[in-house]
Amino acid sequence: MYDFDLRTPDSAYDFLLTFFNMSGAEYIEELIINSGNDFEKFWDRNAAKVNDISIDNIRVWGFHVVGSLDECGEIRSHGLRNLQKVLAGDTLFSRMLKSNGVLFDVERRLMFYKGKEYNVDYDWYRHNDYTMPPEKYLEPIAHRIYYDYCVNGFMMNDDVFSYGTNIHKRPEFLMKLSAAFPDLKKMEEEWAKRSKGYKVNFYATIDQIHRFNFDLNDTQEELTDEEIVHIKRWMVSRAIDRANNNLISEVFLYIKDEIDIPPEQITSCEEI
Repeated sequence: MYDFDLRTPDSAYDFLLTFFNMSGAEYIEELIINSGNDFEKFWDRNAAKVNDISIDNIRVWGFHVVGSLDECGEIRSHGLRNLQKVLAGDTLFSRMLKSNGVLFDVERRLMFYKGKEYNVDYDWYRHNDYTMPPEKYLEPIAHRIYYDYCVNGFMMNDDVFSYGTNIHKRPEFLMKLSAAFPDLKKMEEEWAKRSKGYKVNFYATIDQIHRFNFDLNDTQEELTDEEIVHIKRWMVSRAIDRANNNLISEVFLYIKDEIDIPPEQITSCEEI
């Protein structure tokens, strides 16, 4: 098994040595002396060495950032689930929303707040003009539930506090809700006050990850031989950058919409 891991420069370096079956001295000689520290030359010289590696034998490591009220107890038990499943299920998040008057009928694309019904059908918002509330503020909610709802995280980010939306304090979705309904700001602030921030470390397999994560067209499912080579090349390029401490601030990880990350793929919940 090969662990593609950009979380630290050392783990990226270890991936390269393992992937190419090189010692540290051999890798430095190939990259610096024989290739002049040029990725294209390095890849051309060494791509054949990884031709026979099946992408089924590659684990992609990353972490999800969360502001948790239960020390990640629910995540440890049930894994990481997409937003639709979290809203529709009996979860800590859905129960807190309900206690504040918020209910979602995910299947019917409806939101209820204090008994009043609101349309959160993203297809409707995509094809209609709206400039006035509440539609102006409901569109980001609809977008998050029906377009951008997958489990996600970072392959690398050395400063999660710089992300800008305090995802380590409370779910970003609460920010969108309180923008639409200012009375819910108190719930958002209460969550942030009571929570602890965690990095949930996990791995995913290639077939669990959105194709666009590797700069591939997302319209087809099966990977071609050319695309498999592209994914390997994509990984090696970023691993070299990370191992060399080149200036890349973050790399995202997007899991396919319908896929959960089960508990057995979560290795730790690290308080931040």
